[in-house]
Amino acid sequence: MTKSLRIAIVGGGLAGLAAAAALAQRGVAAEIFEAAPRLGEIGAGINVSPQAIRVLRAIGHGERIAAAANVAPGVLTRDMHSGAPLDYRDQTAAAARFGAPLCTFHRADLLDALAGAVDPRRIRFDHCLAALDERRSGVTLRFANGAVYEADVLLGADGVHSLVRRSLYGDDNPAYTGQMVWRALLPGAAVPADALEPSGHIQWLGAGRHFYAYYLRGRGVVNIVTQQDTDEWIAEGWSIPGDPGLMRASFPNPEPRLAALLNVVAHCSQWGLFTRPVSDKWGRGRIQLIGDAAHAMLPNAGQGAAQAFEDAFVVARWLAAMADDPAAALENFRRVRMPRVHAIQRHTLEIVRAKHGYAQQTENAARAKVDAVERMAWIWGYDAVENWDKPPAAAEVV
Repeated sequence: MTKSLRIAIVGGGLAGLAAAAALAQRGVAAEIFEAAPRLGEIGAGINVSPQAIRVLRAIGHGERIAAAANVAPGVLTRDMHSGAPLDYRDQTAAAARFGAPLCTFHRADLLDALAGAVDPRRIRFDHCLAALDERRSGVTLRFANGAVYEADVLLGADGVHSLVRRSLYGDDNPAYTGQMVWRALLPGAAVPADALEPSGHIQWLGAGRHFYAYYLRGRGVVNIVTQQDTDEWIAEGWSIPGDPGLMRASFPNPEPRLAALLNVVAHCSQWGLFTRPVSDKWGRGRIQLIGDAAHAMLPNAGQGAAQAFEDAFVVARWLAAMADDPAAALENFRRVRMPRVHAIQRHTLEIVRAKHGYAQQTENAARAKVDAVERMAWIWGYDAVENWDKPPAAAEVV
């Protein structure tokens, strides 16, 4: 007789909710423990690539995801100073090729869509992990509010500053990259009509920096996210307030459309980008890290959330298939997932090095194409739904 597992998920963000929904689809209930008093995500845009959209459809999120998503017909790359077009990524063709579009979301909308597939009675708020005790037969979770929970399996989905990971391995000592990010959300009505033409999703490229802007919630919001090399040390964090004047000064001599966007910015955030070593320390025994808790990566390939969703689907399949031996199920999960994720982590470093070497000379214009469809095909074309029990082929870890 198959055992009914008691599964605890620490973290009620994108990874945790997707894992709970994927498990529920397989008839496996999970309890989510979230430190915050309610579900919530920092207000910002997020990209989810085609292979991850297919995963979300497979776990029953298709209609909710489609309702919350923006789908741009393409991404136009311009020179930051001249405005000259450098490249156009046709996302309509990409959607046909990969079986799903690349979607952009407001994070809060995506979180709500995922939460809609989870029984709200199974989400416990104000539960901040204080300690855990590993045993061969399970895990005891102790929370700061005094609550104790006995689990057969623990999934750590608590993000880049994971308390579960710290309990297992100690501090991870991330390394500063010498790069920083600015983020801002603008009212769509305040943005000049031609700023994001023709596709509604524009990238500007300059030496040592790039700048993305795209619509969310139809055309109600414009999301801005940038990345640049810097000599300053900038702290790591999602919501560190920034100075709009300094943000504008970071992009000198902008072409008129970019200048118009920058002039609308009234509030922004900033943070430094930090790397963590590509590591096999994803969990042990009956404890498994997923998403950023296992493999935080730079945002350059747009794969942070996508890889969390792949994790969620694959770990649910293994736990449902091997409920009588969850430790072996999690070992198989790591065997299947690590080669692909490690390759993507390395790829994120390559992309930004190429982009930030761009200059206006004609011979360097090819650098605008480093995240073009052909370069991303091995990531977007992967099928986690069909291949959840198989390590990726060599061609899928280039």
